[in-house]
Amino acid sequence: MVSRENAVILTFGTVALLLGYGGLWLTDLGTTPLIGIILFVGVVAPTTVNRYLDSEGSG
Repeated sequence: MVSRENAVILTFGTVALLLGYGGLWLTDLGTTPLIGIILFVGVVAPTTVNRYLDSEGSG
């Protein structure tokens, strides 16, 4: 059984990879902005969402 935290991380990681590949093929963005997008969506966003959901559950 997958925990909520792992499901959130897996979902955001998949979206980050899709945005990275889509941005590489469909736009003229360089690799630096795409790496920033991947890091934000794949690391920062799921961490923020998990912290928010943890605080909502404990309070």
